[in-house]
Amino acid sequence: MATSIVRGKYVIVRAGSDAGSTTVIADGAVFQRDGVIENVGAYSAIKAAHDADQELGGDGYLVFPGLVNCHHHGRGVSTFQMGTCDDSLETWMLAGWGRRPYDHYLMTAYTAIQMLESGTTTVMYNHPQTPVAGLQEDIAQIIRGFSDSGMRTAFSVYFRERNRVVYADDQEFISGLPRDLSDGLNRYLAAIDMTIQEYFAMFQAVRDKYETGPGGKVRVLLSPSNVQWVSDEFLQQTKELATQLHTGIHMHLVESFYQKEYGNRHWGKTPVAHLNDLGFLGPELSCAHGVWLTRQDIDLLAQSQTTVCHNASSNLRLKNGIAPVNDMLAAGINVAMGTDSTALNDDDDMIQEMRLVSKLHRQPGVGQPGLTSQGSLAMATANAARPTCFHQEVGVLEKGYRADMVLLDLKSIEEPYFDPDLDPVDALLYRGKAGQVDTVIVDGEVVLKGGKPTKVNKDEIVRELKARFSAPLDPQTRETRAMVSGL
Repeated sequence: MATSIVRGKYVIVRAGSDAGSTTVIADGAVFQRDGVIENVGAYSAIKAAHDADQELGGDGYLVFPGLVNCHHHGRGVSTFQMGTCDDSLETWMLAGWGRRPYDHYLMTAYTAIQMLESGTTTVMYNHPQTPVAGLQEDIAQIIRGFSDSGMRTAFSVYFRERNRVVYADDQEFISGLPRDLSDGLNRYLAAIDMTIQEYFAMFQAVRDKYETGPGGKVRVLLSPSNVQWVSDEFLQQTKELATQLHTGIHMHLVESFYQKEYGNRHWGKTPVAHLNDLGFLGPELSCAHGVWLTRQDIDLLAQSQTTVCHNASSNLRLKNGIAPVNDMLAAGINVAMGTDSTALNDDDDMIQEMRLVSKLHRQPGVGQPGLTSQGSLAMATANAARPTCFHQEVGVLEKGYRADMVLLDLKSIEEPYFDPDLDPVDALLYRGKAGQVDTVIVDGEVVLKGGKPTKVNKDEIVRELKARFSAPLDPQTRETRAMVSGL
């Protein structure tokens, strides 16, 4: 059996909403056996009690739980690099149809490397509906990419069946287009068309193949893309299946003002109120974004124990606004954190995302609400673990949890001076950088050492990606780009 002791000048065991509810051990250590934490405490006590195969870290490191990116679409080579500049969400999504195709394994492996480099060990990956003809192979390559890197994955394919071009009936919109545009658009949409029955059959097949039970690194979730993009029938069947299988549901929700307005015009109420009427809200549901929530919406989400996955960078970049995080937290909503493959520096750096979130939600004025460093870290660890179906397995460093943790080199944080009274969580949120992440451990296995991945070869993956992207643009993508330009 493989054992190790992981030592840090500080070990952040669990992040809470503030310093008082956060557990930090000075000169602490974690003892793990076969990927499961068996003991956490003072280094001297852990060292005396356990004869481990190896010892990692030391008194120059900060040890904290592996970060959980709670909303992601797997684009390590970013949408900007692929030619799509930031814009309003709806026009940006349409422009994205013209991005060139890529090898899903290489893209996923590169994505995983970037996340590991900033301490992310678990990702909630939400796959867009790619052409049905190759969907099963795409899924296999994506899951293999995360698996080969050593990451833990909560995987879903989203389902989108209506209002796919504008917030109105597809055929009604298409019928008003010139013939060349309508023909091209019908061909494009036909390639990704899937019935409700086909979606659920695909979900069950993926779940049966890749979920291996407790201790496994893959969980498979259901995913309506968004309330205005699916039928009530699909939502109700999704809820029934999730309840039957005890699995999670992940979706987008009121990301933009237009999505909120669609609800008001179509149902005479907000999208959240409509979901509540359907009985769809609940602890198994996590909703990405939640930017345009009303006070009533927040109360409904809190009462139903629905999670909101906050994506601050993406919301800013795509002109969606700033989510009411302080109000959500005050109401008791479990608020998690993700980068949506659209982090501020285009690099999936979760340490930077935590810093952005902690600064963005400090309301002006003495005594006004402000998100603490500890609260921001909690959103990227314990809070984010809950909707992934890895709850009670990751997000904290406590006995019985999986041994997923990060060792960050404190040298550049503390030099030339660091006041001894400063909180180590504040140190991480104020001065931490991805470049200081030295070691990342998943299930007790070192998957990043000296800042470099140990299970996949980054140089080879980058070289292969460059070779693939240097090929001429294929005719089908040229045709799609012309159609998008026309639209």
